[in-house]
Amino acid sequence: MRFLAPLILSILAVYACAALDDPESLLESSSRKMQAGDYQGAEAGFIKVLQADPKNVSALGNLGIVYTNMQRYAMAIDTYKKALRIVPNERGILLNLGLVYLKQDDYDGARPYFTKLHALKPKDAQAANLLATCMIYSGAAEAGINVLRPFIKSDPDNGTLYLMGVAYSRIGQIEVGEKVFTQLFPAAATDVKARFLLGQAHYDSLQFSLAQRDFQEVLTKEPGFPGAHRALGKNYLSDNHYEEAEKEFRSALSQDPSDASSIYFLGALLVQSGRYAESLPYLERSHEMDPTSWSTCFYLGKAKLKSNDLDGSIKALKEAAKLNPKESAVFYLLAKAYGQAGRTAESRAAFQQVADLHSNAFKAQRKASQDQIVGVR
Repeated sequence: MRFLAPLILSILAVYACAALDDPESLLESSSRKMQAGDYQGAEAGFIKVLQADPKNVSALGNLGIVYTNMQRYAMAIDTYKKALRIVPNERGILLNLGLVYLKQDDYDGARPYFTKLHALKPKDAQAANLLATCMIYSGAAEAGINVLRPFIKSDPDNGTLYLMGVAYSRIGQIEVGEKVFTQLFPAAATDVKARFLLGQAHYDSLQFSLAQRDFQEVLTKEPGFPGAHRALGKNYLSDNHYEEAEKEFRSALSQDPSDASSIYFLGALLVQSGRYAESLPYLERSHEMDPTSWSTCFYLGKAKLKSNDLDGSIKALKEAAKLNPKESAVFYLLAKAYGQAGRTAESRAAFQQVADLHSNAFKAQRKASQDQIVGVR
């Protein structure tokens, strides 16, 4: 009988391997890896499931989550879209796809998915808030108010109230917006945290003078309040006070040298100020911290182009184009870099991309050299 043991063990091993290769088992093990933070292992497992069953919606949905957590947003979007071609009304997929766009401040990209999500469940506050967010922050505040209005009549959550305050302020009804913010932040006069949140509300409402007052009050009462220098810097930047913005971003970095947002904004601001060599260390570090940011690649490419590092510029701008293939300004600068490098055919192809994306190439040129910092974070 002892001679049968190795045979039995071999048979059991074969069955064990078969179980591991079973799509359901592999899906479960990959999901556990994802939950444990082993995204590379989870990715490999979900891909293997999809090789056996390309229409496995669970694998596609989870793979989209993995790519999102890995900040590989373009791949996450492509994966979620594949899932939606199979199950067009799957609410979880619609939600997650819209959120990927929202993570990149792409409100126009997110809006169709939240519109459908809201249509599928009109009484869901989360869906309404997300759709209204896209509308309000992309210049359609009145449409956002109309989406939110039914939820105000009952017992609105703080998110709904906040969005209503921002929306009313953005359409010029400042007093209505202030009433909402007073309701949300009643302790703003005495509590530093509440005052900071009020400043954020004013910033989102485009009330930059009020936001400046709030953030300065926070820093007066508590000079080391986390994020206050960065918030004030962004506010100054939005209000075109570049010297003051630079000072605040530097203060933020002296307080927290790993503040990714301040590193990015300071680098981009230095590019727009024509201080290209000075900008490079900040943009290089910003790129290391977040290689998925198209705007970092854009400014890095612009700084290297102005510094005559054509190979470095082309590499960065190609990354930006891959991350955001709809941005004509990226292709305009890429065409210029190719042209200066003597790569005429590639330059023509990039200019053709500009023409395809933008009916007026002059607008792309102006956008590529604009003073307003893109990629707000």
